[in-house]
Amino acid sequence: MFAGVALRLRACVRRPVGLKALYKNPVYLEQVNLKPFNRGRWINNGKTTHKQSIEGCKPTEKGIDSCSDSLHKKSILMQKNRQLLTKEKLLSEATGLFERFKINTKWLLIRGNRPFSGEELSTLFSWFIISHLVWIVLGTTTFVSLLLFTMNTVFAKGLVGKFVGNCLNRCIEGVDVEFQDAMVPEWGKGNISFKKVRVKTTPGAQGSYGILSFDLSFNQINLTLSVKKWLQGEGLIQDIYLSGVKGAVSVRGGMKDGYRIADWFSNHNYRLGEVEINDSLITFNDVDFQQQFHLSVYNLHMKQLRLQWCLLDLLNAEVVSGAINESLFSIHKRQHKLAYMREFEKDFLPWSRIARVRLNPISIKELGLNKSKAFNWMEAGQVEILADIMLPTVESNELYEEENKYIVMDLKFVFTDLAARMGSETPKLSDNRELVSIEELKPIINFINYKRGVFCSLKDVDRVNVPWNTKVSINKQKSYPDKVVISSGAFKWPDGEDTIAMNREVIKYHEQPTSKGNEIVLKCRVVKDSHELQDVFLFKETGVYDQLAMEIYADLMKMIEESEYKKKNDWVKVWGTTVASQLLIFGLGAIV
Repeated sequence: MFAGVALRLRACVRRPVGLKALYKNPVYLEQVNLKPFNRGRWINNGKTTHKQSIEGCKPTEKGIDSCSDSLHKKSILMQKNRQLLTKEKLLSEATGLFERFKINTKWLLIRGNRPFSGEELSTLFSWFIISHLVWIVLGTTTFVSLLLFTMNTVFAKGLVGKFVGNCLNRCIEGVDVEFQDAMVPEWGKGNISFKKVRVKTTPGAQGSYGILSFDLSFNQINLTLSVKKWLQGEGLIQDIYLSGVKGAVSVRGGMKDGYRIADWFSNHNYRLGEVEINDSLITFNDVDFQQQFHLSVYNLHMKQLRLQWCLLDLLNAEVVSGAINESLFSIHKRQHKLAYMREFEKDFLPWSRIARVRLNPISIKELGLNKSKAFNWMEAGQVEILADIMLPTVESNELYEEENKYIVMDLKFVFTDLAARMGSETPKLSDNRELVSIEELKPIINFINYKRGVFCSLKDVDRVNVPWNTKVSINKQKSYPDKVVISSGAFKWPDGEDTIAMNREVIKYHEQPTSKGNEIVLKCRVVKDSHELQDVFLFKETGVYDQLAMEIYADLMKMIEESEYKKKNDWVKVWGTTVASQLLIFGLGAIV
């Protein structure tokens, strides 16, 4: 449209046809050598002079009359030709589709059917290049969608997918991309859809660092592109949606040599916009510990995903829900119990949000704690993890500043039916430093096994002594003709310390537990510098694991000391009351 307007403006600037014919009229040139050009100027033999210098020269009337007649005739003929050569006339005379397309295009641009001039062709070319550059920059997804749509129409769909896969394999080193279905642009959603895509690492990539290898298949991939991000070095993909991801990922012990998972990627500045993952199942294999995790992702929605801050962006996700070895987990924003008021914003000003991470009870063996260096004495049991992570306030385009760079994590571990054994080695940190000695580990193991034995004995007692039915039906025809039901719910114990039904006995032992489950609750707080989480993908790369191990051991030893003090205090009370009662009896006997 812009090219047509430019060509029309250029055509309007051209000289009139009548004046050009007047210059070439031989009769007029022989009789008159002067003609008016504009106000105050005349043309004398092709040169312009002022009117005062040639004021005495005037053309003859005969030459002017003959010239005006010829110009009048030519103008009449040109008007008739213009009336005849209309768009409808030209289209009616066209014989093929190509001629009609040619006539419509020329009529749109220059309002005629004459050949294009050199200036018009240069204008068309410049406008074509500029418009396509603007189209590519502002609408990359639309441009690529139209290109793929054209290629799918002209060529076979399988051939187009194979061609695009080969191009990606040449650009991306160590990864093999295979498109098993067509690439279809979705105009309504404004993205490009790929179905049945397989991505895997090549054997040559595994020998680079030996850190990461994967073989994943995607049921559907929807993505949008951005040239602006690509020019900034942040990757071509803007937003991505993944559905039906299945496959296996293997992580090897490359950290021993000083390498991380981030070293496998060539562009550390890669960045994605919105990321969504639904209905996915990935199997992770830890080669070092020979442990396998089945990760199911039901729903994941992130506003951004930066390669340098992958772990923090995951904690900042809108919602993450899934399962690890059939144990549900979730990451979401913590909800306040009280009504949220504006005065609370000052208390939470340094942190943008408080993320709640919850993992339902999972077996210790499935989690791999019994194979770790720090907790190699754990034999069996389950653990439930609840964490509140306070993340610093950071804008999407900014990095973590020095003033607000700390991450505070409040964690709660609930161990159920925990069993312990003496390992062959003492617990150690990741750098092989000794965590606790054998002498310090023995009280921990004795405490855990003793508590487990008490609960096992209580379970056996409950299994032998079946609880009596609290509802009794009395049916006596003589005294009570109607049935009377006596329920124990009519009697209520007073509210106090013993609010649990298990503790409502007349006789209670001092070692009797206060809950029906064999639970050990440990709490700790860890403060971490956000810059230490840069270029980190795995939890064991963060260094938080060692801090958690030390905090858990400290809280566990504190619990053992409190238990020993309580046991000692109970025995002192029993001994004191026994001796006092005996002295009282002996004293009364002596008096009598």
